[in-house]
Amino acid sequence: MRQKNRLNNWISIRMGMVIVIFLGVSCGSMKSSTPPPAKDRLTEIDSLERLLPDCPTIASTLPLLRRLAFLYQQQSEMKVYNERLYENAMAVDSISVAYLGLKNLAEYYYDQSVRDSLEYYCSLVDSIAKARHEYPNVLFDVKSLSCQDLLWLGNYELAMSEAMDLYRLASNLDHRYGLLRCSETLGLIYQRIRRDSDAVVSFQESLDLLKDIKDVPDIMDTKVRLTSYQLESSVRTKQYASTERILGQYKALLDEQYKIYQEKNDLLSIKREYWLLYSFYTSFYLSQGDLENAKRSLDQASSYADSNWVEGDYAINTYLAVKARYHKAAGDIPLALHCINEVLETERLPEDIQFKADILKEQGLLGEVMALYDELYSTLTKRRGTSFLRQVNQLRTLHELHEKELKETELKEAGQRIARKQDLLIFILSISVVLLILLYVLFLYYRHLRSLKNQLQREKELLLESQRQLIKEKTRAEEASLMKSAFLANMSHEVRTPLNAIVGFSGLLVEPSTDEEERKEYSSIIRNNTDLMLNLVNDVLDLSRMETGDLHFDIKDHLLLVCCQMALESVRHRIPDGVKLTFSPAGEPIVVHADNLRLQQLLTNLLTNAAKFTEKGEINLSFQLEPDRKKVRIAVTDTGAGIPLEKQATIFNRFEKLDDYKPGVGLGLSICLLIAERLDGALFIDSSYTDGARFVLILSCEIDSSIYNPPIEV
Repeated sequence: MRQKNRLNNWISIRMGMVIVIFLGVSCGSMKSSTPPPAKDRLTEIDSLERLLPDCPTIASTLPLLRRLAFLYQQQSEMKVYNERLYENAMAVDSISVAYLGLKNLAEYYYDQSVRDSLEYYCSLVDSIAKARHEYPNVLFDVKSLSCQDLLWLGNYELAMSEAMDLYRLASNLDHRYGLLRCSETLGLIYQRIRRDSDAVVSFQESLDLLKDIKDVPDIMDTKVRLTSYQLESSVRTKQYASTERILGQYKALLDEQYKIYQEKNDLLSIKREYWLLYSFYTSFYLSQGDLENAKRSLDQASSYADSNWVEGDYAINTYLAVKARYHKAAGDIPLALHCINEVLETERLPEDIQFKADILKEQGLLGEVMALYDELYSTLTKRRGTSFLRQVNQLRTLHELHEKELKETELKEAGQRIARKQDLLIFILSISVVLLILLYVLFLYYRHLRSLKNQLQREKELLLESQRQLIKEKTRAEEASLMKSAFLANMSHEVRTPLNAIVGFSGLLVEPSTDEEERKEYSSIIRNNTDLMLNLVNDVLDLSRMETGDLHFDIKDHLLLVCCQMALESVRHRIPDGVKLTFSPAGEPIVVHADNLRLQQLLTNLLTNAAKFTEKGEINLSFQLEPDRKKVRIAVTDTGAGIPLEKQATIFNRFEKLDDYKPGVGLGLSICLLIAERLDGALFIDSSYTDGARFVLILSCEIDSSIYNPPIEV
């Protein structure tokens, strides 16, 4: 899990920064907060391990044990020295050092994902704190780790239960650091279930609490961590102004830290933060469609990429995920797929699974897409469990109630101070003034009650309206699901049929026994089926682009006669034997203001549709001026099966088919209707014609008297 890896990295990087000052040890090597180079580290470890047995007292072993635990961080020896640190500290009643050892052990097992050991050391901290009747910061540190560990393990309900218990404890004690850790944990929970707006608020509350707390160790690192969390959620909210502000704050913090770490010769961890920063910048610009700035930020992020981080590190996966999204936006689909596959090898977040599914869907790999959707559905169902969401809302309510109680207490104290100052004046007020005040209070009370009643009524109406909207949206979603299923089924059939023909006749085409006449026939069949597949794909793409407004229309003046002739020529080879294709143009040169290509596409679709359902008789394309001479009526008439009256109202709907055994997916007439609307025209069925079907297109036009238009025969 990316978030768990992120916290692991924070713990491993920052553990060395925790320096206990309880003894004020002046030994130079022990004051260092940065791990020394490998050779120096081994030398120092060897020296300290030689000194340890010669310590005259247990108390004198504590600085050595603390330093050894630090030098062995994230190794099994670290656990051994922290255990000794805890035992020796308890023996000399050095509770602060004992707490440090237990906290380090809890962080170690949190990092190693060993739940039982983490719970054990959390319980040790809790038992010591209870025995001493105190609530140190470390208690809230380890309990927060336990809660977050449950969250990454997917045990959402138990994680929320622990979070609520921890929040009640911190709230009852008004423990500011405890409230800070609770707000941070609540923010991580919101982030986990992608309630990012709430997560941004929770992390901001933690940052606000941090300003008022004086005894937070490594306050700058804590501020960087919280701002980093807040930034990750803010980028997803697409609140660009606030996200840009948080990006600036995060960069300012890193620039400030860079100076500190530069003096300590420890730039590895801060480079990692810059790596994250510019990855977030890339995501920010991508969300706005700004590929130029996104490319610049991605290049800056790449300059900080470091091979020292282990596979699955949060920074690596964040960088790769953003890189994949950039390459997809830039049109480099293979590289985008490669990057997202690297991420999915170490973690499988819903948004990354969805991203890969979208790519594979565009490539037509429906089997793999459905498998990814099954995985995505399972993950989201687990996250959005009713009980878990109810607990999230309960914790949020507790948090809001606590804030309300604090404000009420402040208001109460302020009111008491004012009341004491006014006591003297109350005694000299006249009865009339008292009566006026009472009347005024009653008036305010009445107005307040009336306002509450009106507010409740408005909220009730809003709830009823929301319920109606939800019902409508549910119905739309169900209809969309049915349409999607029908579309996939039709697409599978329509693609498979020409593919089978292409594959089969391609094999026959290369057979030595095939003569030249048969080769020509097979080539024609292959070409026809290729055209069918191309038209199918073009229909789907055109419909999608027209609905999103991405399809460009080049509107110019064109002779309608020429447009019709080109449309007729494009479908002539599709006319069945025994069917005549005729053309009846008007006698005047009519000019239409339209996109020539799209108008031909509309006419071609109507003629192709007529050819599909006409087995004998005639297909006629005609146009004539309307009586007002400002519009032209274009008609495609056939003698085919016709369209029943009950179907005429829905024939222009997407995926609507009269005959499931005819080729096509039911998009042609939908595309025709969209093109007609974009040309400011009208397309409809002439229900008065009963010998087949007649589609009528009405467009605005002009008469070009300078052009002679002789009669045309087809």
